[in-house]
Amino acid sequence: MKKVLKMLGLLALVPCCLFANGSAESSQSGAKTGQKITLDWTFWASEKELDLFCRPAIAEFEKENPNIHINLIFIQNTDYFKQLAVDIAANNEADIITLDTGDGLSAYYNIRKGGSFLPLENYLKGYVLDDGTKLEDVDLIDSVKKDGHVVALPWFTFAAPVTIYRKSLLQEAGVDSAELSKSWDSYYKACKKLTQDKNGDGKTDVYGFSHQTEGSVLLRWWTMHWLWENGGGIFPKEEGPYTADRLIWNSPENVAACEYLKKMITECGPSGKYTVNDALNMFANGSVATMQATTWCFANLKAMMDENSYNNDIGLAYFPNNGEKTPVNVTWGNPLAISTNCKHPDEAFKFIAFMHGKYAQSLQTNVPVNREARMEYAKKNPYQAKTLDMVLEGELRQVPDIVQWRELDNIVNKSCEDAFLGTKSVKDALDWGQKEMQAVMSR
Repeated sequence: MKKVLKMLGLLALVPCCLFANGSAESSQSGAKTGQKITLDWTFWASEKELDLFCRPAIAEFEKENPNIHINLIFIQNTDYFKQLAVDIAANNEADIITLDTGDGLSAYYNIRKGGSFLPLENYLKGYVLDDGTKLEDVDLIDSVKKDGHVVALPWFTFAAPVTIYRKSLLQEAGVDSAELSKSWDSYYKACKKLTQDKNGDGKTDVYGFSHQTEGSVLLRWWTMHWLWENGGGIFPKEEGPYTADRLIWNSPENVAACEYLKKMITECGPSGKYTVNDALNMFANGSVATMQATTWCFANLKAMMDENSYNNDIGLAYFPNNGEKTPVNVTWGNPLAISTNCKHPDEAFKFIAFMHGKYAQSLQTNVPVNREARMEYAKKNPYQAKTLDMVLEGELRQVPDIVQWRELDNIVNKSCEDAFLGTKSVKDALDWGQKEMQAVMSR
C-alpha cells in the first residue's frame, strides 16, 4: 500500500510514456473457443441509469455473445477517480474503464509505464457494427486521442452550460427571460427581482440563483465558464506551454468573475454549503428560479418533478453574455477504455463497440454519439437536444489535459469553496490557489 500511495503522490511527475501495442490481429486474448470469460467494467452511474441503459445493454450483448459475461462494478462518483488512480497504480483496475474527457485523461493514462489504456486504432480501422455504424465516424473520437492514438471510445456526450428557469416564477415576478442572457448585470438584476419572501414571514421562499458552493467534483464544472468568459482561466485560453509561470488563477479576470459569483450566491442564492444535485432539487421544488445546467441535469429533473411541471415549466436561455464576449462552453464525453492489463482485449473491444451501436445508444438518457440514435433521442429528449444545439453556437474550450490535472482540480475546488463560502476573501482564496498550483507545476 505504501508503494501505491507513493505512486499516487508522484502522479504529476510521471512522464509521457510509449503506448502499449494492441490490435485485433496481434492481441493476446487468451480466450479459447467456447470458453466462458468475465470482463469487469467500472462505472459511477446511479441505480436508475444502470437499470435504464447499462443492464439492458449488457443483457442484449450477453444474449448475442453467450461466452462473455460483463460484471458491472459501481463506484460512487465522488470516489471514482481517486479509486481508479489507486487501482491503476496497483495494477488492479477493471478490464473496461469509464473515463471522462474533461477530467485529465493524461493523468490516468500515465500512471503506468507503457500506458494504462489500450490503443484502439487497429481495431477501429474499417470496423462496422451490424447496424451499419462505422466506429471511426462516431462523435468525439478526437477527444480520446493521446499522441495521435485513440485510447477509448466516446460512448456518449454532454454539453454545458445553458441557463434553465422556471417559467411560472419568472411570470409571477414580471421578469423577461431575455434578461437572463443579455448581460451579467441584467442577469443579476433579474435574479434579485426573483429572490422573494412570498408569505411575508421574513424568510426567502424563492431564490433567483443557485450555484454549487461545496468544493468537490462538480464545482469546477459550474465555475470555469464564468472565468473563461471574463478572460480568465487556469492558463491563458487553456493553451500550452503548461508551466508554472503561465498560471493565471489569481488574475484580475478570475478575481472579478468570482466576486460576481459570490455576490450572486450571497444576494440571490441559498446560503451554506450545497452541491449541484441539491441545487437541482431546489429548482425542481420551485424554491430556485434559475441556475446553470448541462445535458445530464434533465434526467435528474425529470425524476424530481411532476410530469406537467417538467414538460411545461422549464425554460432554456443562453449562458449570460459579458460585454461583447462570446459565451465559452464545453462538450465532453464519458469514454470506455480497455486496460492494458486486460487478458481478453478482443472480447472487451467487442463489448465497447456494441455499446456504440444503435440499440445500446437508443437506451441512453445522455446524448448518444451514434448519429442515427441521436436523431431519435432528440425527439424524446428535447431539452437535452436543444442544450447541445445552443452550446455548439459558442466557443468551445476544455481544461488542460495534463498529468497534473487531478491535483490542480482539487486546488480549484478548494479555492472556489473558500471564496464562495467566505472562508477567505476571493482574492486570498485565489492567491492561495495560485501558490498551490505553482508548487504542483514546479515539481
